[in-house]
Amino acid sequence: MSARFEETLIRHCAATLAGHKCGSLFSYRPQAGESLSENAAELDGLLREKGIRVRVLRERDADGLVYVYRPRMLEERLQQTDIRAFLSEMGYTAFDPEAALETLSRAVRAGTDFPHEIGVFLGYPLEDVIGFIRNKGQCFCCLGCWKAYSNEAQARRVFALYEKCRNVYLSCYRRGFGVARLTVAA
Repeated sequence: MSARFEETLIRHCAATLAGHKCGSLFSYRPQAGESLSENAAELDGLLREKGIRVRVLRERDADGLVYVYRPRMLEERLQQTDIRAFLSEMGYTAFDPEAALETLSRAVRAGTDFPHEIGVFLGYPLEDVIGFIRNKGQCFCCLGCWKAYSNEAQARRVFALYEKCRNVYLSCYRRGFGVARLTVAA
């Protein structure tokens, strides 16, 4: 796994690695001689025993989208009645993590627009995912890792937690701590 891939992962997925979030997403453009799928497969093998999975949702042209997630946390989320109802409206028919991620991956690969339900897979509050869709990304109460439409105070606390987590993880990484050491086991 390249050091550049590892640092990108830590920058965008620290909250998931720390166990605060069910999943994170990042875009990655491999350099010459580097393979996105090989980087992701190596990382998946390294972190699987800690309860983290890595999946390439889309690989197109020179870049791809990588989803890093905690299957147990995602499964708990996907079992919530309101989440299932929402995803059903979006065309999802299966709610175990692998089947739901396959549906999401097809939506990501197929469309020119990004599927807004991805916020569910990133641990965003359902009210904010729905608010984003209804308001077409406008009229939000605050902006951080996502556009919040409800509970501004809670959203700001979570934004601060994620930012602190990112800063601490990047600092540790730059001091020589690898991703496996930084990942909290489930």
